[in-house]
Amino acid sequence: MKVTGKKRWVVLTLVSLLGGIMVYVPFLRYNYYDQMITVFTQFKPIVSESYAHEFIGDIGLWFGIFSVLIYPIGGILADKFSERNLLVIGAAIMGLASFWYGMVPGSTEIMIIHILYGIGTSIFIWSAYLKVVRKMGTDAEQGRMYSTSEFVRAIVGTAIGFFGASLLNKAIFSGTGVDAQVLGQQWQLMLFFNGALFIVLGILIFILVPRKITGAEESNEVVQEGFSMKSITTVLKMPGTWLLALLIFFCFSFTSAGAGYLGTYTTNILGISETQASNFAVIRNYIIAGLSTLAIGFIADKIGSKVKTLGIYLVLATVMAVVMILTKDATMLCIVVTFVFATVYTGMRGIYFATLSEVGIPLSLTGVATGIISLICYTPDIYFAKLAGSWLDAYGSAGYDFIWYWAIGCGILGIITAVITLAYSKKLQAKNKTKQPAAETVADAE
Repeated sequence: MKVTGKKRWVVLTLVSLLGGIMVYVPFLRYNYYDQMITVFTQFKPIVSESYAHEFIGDIGLWFGIFSVLIYPIGGILADKFSERNLLVIGAAIMGLASFWYGMVPGSTEIMIIHILYGIGTSIFIWSAYLKVVRKMGTDAEQGRMYSTSEFVRAIVGTAIGFFGASLLNKAIFSGTGVDAQVLGQQWQLMLFFNGALFIVLGILIFILVPRKITGAEESNEVVQEGFSMKSITTVLKMPGTWLLALLIFFCFSFTSAGAGYLGTYTTNILGISETQASNFAVIRNYIIAGLSTLAIGFIADKIGSKVKTLGIYLVLATVMAVVMILTKDATMLCIVVTFVFATVYTGMRGIYFATLSEVGIPLSLTGVATGIISLICYTPDIYFAKLAGSWLDAYGSAGYDFIWYWAIGCGILGIITAVITLAYSKKLQAKNKTKQPAAETVADAE
């Protein structure tokens, strides 16, 4: 069924809302890092204070292993089965896992919960979500479709992010500071709410999203390519697959560093309160992210190349990371720089997968391609939280410098990759233009 008119925006909004909460709950450390330390060491002392940072890193490690490494399976399923049904199953898994997380079980159970988050994200939701978004627009509309989707994801992230912050802030009392028991109870309430939201969105998607969706530029008779070794081989042989995987990897590296550690950086290095840090984190990761991801789609359409746009953004992100290191002794200036930095790196997310058609990946292979690309580009989800946590436990405040140096190095390599990818894209476009007149000549002759 081809989704047209207002309904395609309803479908886009629903799957984007699910995509928004999907990346919010497994990454609660992005917004509430210091509160998580208190919950896990004082409300329920499931880990020692000396291991707390690394434990949060281990959470990210297990989520990363069971999301990144099985992204290709999700891509295969998205090409074989109904996107709607996959999204509903994923929502149910993540909803039930959130209820369990809200009970604040032991450390092993929390690891299992994040394994379930990884499975729900990568096998059932991610590729199906990306494929639905791509199907909602023509090739000319891909930039705005993906950036609009990211904007919706940012809206839900902003809403539930501030809601969560408001709940956790009830544990702060003047004169006595943070009450660990109240904080733990509010943490539980926040997770129960998130679990219920997953379930509600799953039900709405099941009711309102068609079981079979035809792409905007497909005819209703087009047969979707299902899973086969041939489709995997085809995608693996495409240079665009590897170039995009590396390009997005370097872009996402900034997200891993910035979204994951700017909050605790502002608390421990710049000296602002935990409440301010959480509020700033929500503003950066959701409000700024929403506006910047919405804008980048239109900016990319104006520039005429999503790949070129990502290259420009990588230059800006790298420069901002350097400036942030240089201004850390000037608190207010550094806070301003962190917000500019966030504007750049969050904006890049808006067009990650809008680049598929630019490097010659067909719609019929979207699932397999996004699965393979995601396997490579999201590998920081596996190791970076563990690595950064070990730096902070071992070196204290100096560990933050290692985090930003790592991001800068990725930025430089990303700029080089963007230049190579852009050259390949232009070569591919020239080749296609050469073929098209030849085909038209043959048709005229007949």
